[in-house]
Amino acid sequence: MKKFFSIVFLCALSSFSLANDDYSSLRQELIQMMELDQRTLHGKAGLDFDNLRVKQANRVQQIVTEFGWPTPDMVGTDASQAAWIVVQHADNDKEFQYRMLKIMRPLALEGKINPANYAYLYDRTHSPQLYGTQGKCEGTDFIPFPIQDIEDIDSRRREMKMTLAQAYWDMASERMCGRK
Repeated sequence: MKKFFSIVFLCALSSFSLANDDYSSLRQELIQMMELDQRTLHGKAGLDFDNLRVKQANRVQQIVTEFGWPTPDMVGTDASQAAWIVVQHADNDKEFQYRMLKIMRPLALEGKINPANYAYLYDRTHSPQLYGTQGKCEGTDFIPFPIQDIEDIDSRRREMKMTLAQAYWDMASERMCGRK
């Protein structure tokens, strides 16, 4: 009987090791995907960004189907962020983005992923937006696109662990629009 438990323990331990190895490989893959996304987005990879977005979105869909959303606990904060960036840039496939939003929302509310990532993706895919993350520069001012129930924006942003809307818009005006 003791031998049986030893064998079961070793089998369980080896399965755990394989899972960690799988996540380590997954972590590396996601980070490489994000790096390629950023190089291609900025014209430094010699690749077509539209083709890359499709290919990488398909891979993230496979990952989510097999493992679930890659959370920081699973793959690390940077790799979880990388998965979100790929989804964020998959504007050519709104249905994919909507599917990912449904998966991300409960994780965001439970604090298992960065809730702001959910908010940015939501705003990117919906009009009017809820969190005021999307907009354009008018001179040196960041002007958000239309916002649903703007009077409640800060409570929604707090729920997603984000700064208040005006503080975000001031920061966006400086970083994106060149306000001094």
